[in-house]
Amino acid sequence: MSRFSPVADNMANFAQESQGARVLHRLSSDTFQTKRKDIIVDKLLSWFTSSTDHQKVIRDNSRSPPGERWCFAGTEGHSVVSLSHSIKVTNVTLGHITKQQSLTGEVNGAPKRFSVYGMAKEDACGIYLGTFEYERDGPATQTFQLHHEPEDDFSHVKLRIRSNWGDEEQTCLYNFRVHGQRV
Repeated sequence: MSRFSPVADNMANFAQESQGARVLHRLSSDTFQTKRKDIIVDKLLSWFTSSTDHQKVIRDNSRSPPGERWCFAGTEGHSVVSLSHSIKVTNVTLGHITKQQSLTGEVNGAPKRFSVYGMAKEDACGIYLGTFEYERDGPATQTFQLHHEPEDDFSHVKLRIRSNWGDEEQTCLYNFRVHGQRV
């Protein structure tokens, strides 16, 4: 493990729950439900956990421990975050555990390709900000700079996962951060 902090730890995070950011559940993919024989128990558990599971990706833990994540079914999904302030987005950060932290030595459920969209309000069409690739053999926290910084400011950001590293059943996110300048 490096003795240096990830670059994102030195940048303001406008997708931080303690600062007022929120994941908009109704505009995000559903939380993945494990296959259990008892459907009633599954429904009860989802009633208690689904509203908070989405929030895990914007909690204040820069390094979430294994298991503290939000998962959605399949290889493609999305999450919409209402930012703490309107900003001009410059960078985004995505976090997942490393292979060394995984009990299986694999991170097939980690996002691979993902796109980011800025939104002026929650029901607005998103403006494409870029597509990036999370490296499964890289550090747990990876920061991506936008290729072209938009002139618009955004109060919401949509993270669209386009693929993962091979898990057809689910994709998991540990941390998502949005960086930029307040307007």
